[in-house]
Amino acid sequence: MAESTPADRVTGPGDAAPPPPAEDLVVSYCFPPYVDTSAIVAAKRVREMGRPVDVLQNRMSSERSTDPGLARIADHLVVRRHQLPSPTRFSAWRGITGFTQRGLQRALEWDREGAGYARLYSRAHFSASHVLAARLTLLRPGIRWTAEFSDPLSRDVTGAVRHAPTQDGPLLDALGAGIERAGFRPPGDGNSFRWAEHLAFALADTLVFTNEHQRELMLETVEDGELVERVRGRSQVSPHPTLPPSFYAMADPDYPLDPGRRHIGYFGNFYATRGMGSVLAALEALPARLRAQVCLHVFAGRREEVEQEVERRRLGDCVRVAPFVGYLDFLALCTRMDVLLVSDAVTDGLLATNPFLPSKWSDYRGSGTPVWGMVEPGSVLDSQPLQHRSPVEHTSAAVQVLADIARG
Repeated sequence: MAESTPADRVTGPGDAAPPPPAEDLVVSYCFPPYVDTSAIVAAKRVREMGRPVDVLQNRMSSERSTDPGLARIADHLVVRRHQLPSPTRFSAWRGITGFTQRGLQRALEWDREGAGYARLYSRAHFSASHVLAARLTLLRPGIRWTAEFSDPLSRDVTGAVRHAPTQDGPLLDALGAGIERAGFRPPGDGNSFRWAEHLAFALADTLVFTNEHQRELMLETVEDGELVERVRGRSQVSPHPTLPPSFYAMADPDYPLDPGRRHIGYFGNFYATRGMGSVLAALEALPARLRAQVCLHVFAGRREEVEQEVERRRLGDCVRVAPFVGYLDFLALCTRMDVLLVSDAVTDGLLATNPFLPSKWSDYRGSGTPVWGMVEPGSVLDSQPLQHRSPVEHTSAAVQVLADIARG
């Protein structure tokens, strides 16, 4: 039996009457209170659905920090939750198997305690979510399964194939037999990422993609035309949800801003493919009188890299580097900035179309603050209503945007 945790208790303040039994089960390997983009989006989806849910998630304390502010998103809808004590392994088949075995036992127990689940929602990243959901669907075929993909599982940001080997055994046998009963052939390459995609394609009642480019990229490698048609017929394109305006006023972080400058906020990791190089180069090239009118605030997880680059370029007078902040503080700070900066992943020459819409866009959009997008032409981000726009890694265009911001 799966280990019992305090998180199994019914959610509810004090002695309040418990909410009605949930008819929806959410399988999300990462879910609040853990700090992770996928966890936040999954919670937003639960809030958007608006129905009581039970949640199965992994205990991720060894890999992710927690943020109590994330409870404000959807905890009021969570009836029961269980943090499965399986080792946090994001792609290893052993980790997927442990999560699936423990989660399946708990899901079946909960299912038998009431009238039975009517709906099942799973979200990947991480792939184990779809594997557990598929296994439960095969045992409870009356449940309507909605499977969401945050990004392509089997392709990374460069377009290269992600690979983590499966292992022969009862779980893989049961999943393969289920795909065959649905009328399709299981993947033949022993890639756990491909299996997670294929299971959802063949068995889910509804497939959710965040944009059309993502769906098309994921279908490129599917050789079975009938399976492709099944996915197209059952898919929905649904961008990440945006929270109501009230969330942007829930926190009041102590972060003073110089009233004599225009402030640009960048929130996110310092990735090589979503780096700050071109905007820092643009600040270097900006005339001194204009540079004195702006300040770039970088809230980053890997601060040292940014600080070293700022020092090397001698931009300490107009770039302020700060650590990540809690989610509610982040939303509040979005409203205080004059402009918010978001950058596309660089996929030119690697992928036919850019399938990655930065998740921060959904949060930026709700703040009411103008957004500057550094975009690849034709990307999903490029199609959004941005107030400022420049091609990614195009320094001279970024200089022009900065000049416009500085002039107000």
